[in-house]
Amino acid sequence: MKITEDKWKEIVKHYGGMKQISMIGSVNSMGQPNVTPIGALVLKDDHSGYYFDLFTKGLSENLDQNRNVCVLFAQTGGLFWFKSLLANKCKKPSGIKMIGSAGNRRKASEEEIELLRNKTKYLKILKGYQTIFGNLSYVRDITFTDYFMLNTGKMTFDL
Repeated sequence: MKITEDKWKEIVKHYGGMKQISMIGSVNSMGQPNVTPIGALVLKDDHSGYYFDLFTKGLSENLDQNRNVCVLFAQTGGLFWFKSLLANKCKKPSGIKMIGSAGNRRKASEEEIELLRNKTKYLKILKGYQTIFGNLSYVRDITFTDYFMLNTGKMTFDL
């Protein structure tokens, strides 16, 4: 389904309130699919977003050849699933799949770096923080055109 202004606002709101895992699907030069988890995808107001291109070597190589991507946000929150299973109904979608196109790898702006650091500041006390978030140098933009809410059968029938 094509993304409209109203639908985009709904997607951004839903994504922001989700405990989720994000995955990006791409295709290599041989036509083989590849799925890569990404830790931080920031959605913007204009049907686009960006992610920090940190540990995504295979994804980066694929996107340099074929810009098409499929991004999946899947709900992982235990409370969401407990309530949904208890009620036999999801009050919100259990995930969103979005289709789009990635841009070139580019230098991250100070604002982009600061936004991610603010979102992850509670992790700074952990040993691995610097390993993961110490080098926030590059990002890739993604422009989204289509979306699909994940289907969880009868539990999401009327969403």
